[in-house]
Parts: sequence; structure tokens; C-alpha cells
Amino acid sequence: MNENAPASARLLALDHFVDDKWYKVTAVTDSDMIIAATKTGKQQAILSALDAGEDPATVLKNNSPLGQGPKIFALRDIEALEWYSDAATLKAHYTVNGKSKKAEAKLSSMPNRDAIRDVVQQIIGPCEQMDAPASIWYIGMTPLTLSGISLLVFGIPGFTGLSDPGQVDVDKVSRRGRLLARLYNMIGPVGLLAIGGAIISGLLIWWYISCKTPPVRTIARPVQQGA
Repeated sequence: MNENAPASARLLALDHFVDDKWYKVTAVTDSDMIIAATKTGKQQAILSALDAGEDPATVLKNNSPLGQGPKIFALRDIEALEWYSDAATLKAHYTVNGKSKKAEAKLSSMPNRDAIRDVVQQIIGPCEQMDAPASIWYIGMTPLTLSGISLLVFGIPGFTGLSDPGQVDVDKVSRRGRLLARLYNMIGPVGLLAIGGAIISGLLIWWYISCKTPPVRTIARPVQQGA
């Protein structure tokens, strides 16, 4: 053994799970927080290396896709932690060389999110915590996205059909568009607009109701000792 080799950072907390085609890992050591995503299939290699006591940052760097290395930042550089009551995510705001940066970790579950957060807070020290309702834009992210999709799928073909009425040749459209073309020929542009309008109205009502009981956004900032 090389006695002059630097000691590996001690792994304090680990969260890992498969998200579609990605294997996502969030690790907290005694000095750093590491957020990584790699292709599925490397789970066993990563976990075996970590179980063997290898340095977490090195393990995740070596198993990350080329050009997409993990985000690694020192716990002492964290200025704030941010999380929502309805999402298994944890965002860290930190400063490097005078520049403010942020990194968001997606965790496997809410309890694991809380466990990772608690470990980080134990290391960075006492925090001043502030709770506030989430913004209307955060709440509306999903309804607005779905409304935009509905507008593209139903609204644009409907408006186009009003300006240029007539049957659509189903054989000339893409395979994905044939169902919409048949629907257009069946109910016409006004029918498409009515469907799109009903969907968008429902989504906006959902947004409005969600704003009545918004999720809680929490920000925790380390207390400056001796301030």
C-alpha cells in the first residue's frame, strides 16, 4: 500500500435508483456532495467499488459518460439548501471562486431525500429555515406544459383547418399523425378546437385549484457562527 496516497473520502450517505435509461446516484462524503447520472448497467460496478471503500468521487467520475461528469462541490461552500414538500428533490446553492452556482439532486423517495438533507445539515451546522408557499409558476409547470402540448396537437391543426378547409389525405401524413388526421376528417377543425379548448380549460382549472393548497418550499441557510 502507498502510505503517501491521499485517503479516500468517507461515504456518509448514498441514494441510488434507476430512472428510465439512467442510473442516478447522490452521495455525501465528509467533505463533498456528489450528484451523478450514468447509463444503466453500471450499478453493480459502482456499488462494488463503493463497498470496497474506494473514493466516491473517483468511482463516479470513472463511471460517468464522457463529457458528462458528476457535479461535485464542497459542503463548506453550500450557502443554502432548497426543497419542496411534494417532490423528492434537493437543490444546493453554493459558491465557487466567488461565483454562485446550484445543483439539484433527484432522489429515489421523499424519506431518502430527507435522510440526505439531514446528513448535509449535520455537517454544515445549524441552519435557519424558512418555509413559504411554492410559486404559482412552480405549481403550474405541469398544467402549462400539457396545455402547450394540447395547443400543438389540437389547436394548430384546428386553426389551420379553418383557414384551409378540406379533407386530409391520411396516407400522406406520418404514422403518428394518422390518428389525428382521421379525427380531423371525422369532426372537422371546429371539433379539434373544441377538444383542445376543453383540455386546456381543465388544465387551467387544475392549476387554479392547486394554487389554493400549494406545496411548501423550504430554504435552509447555515447560520453564521459568531455573527
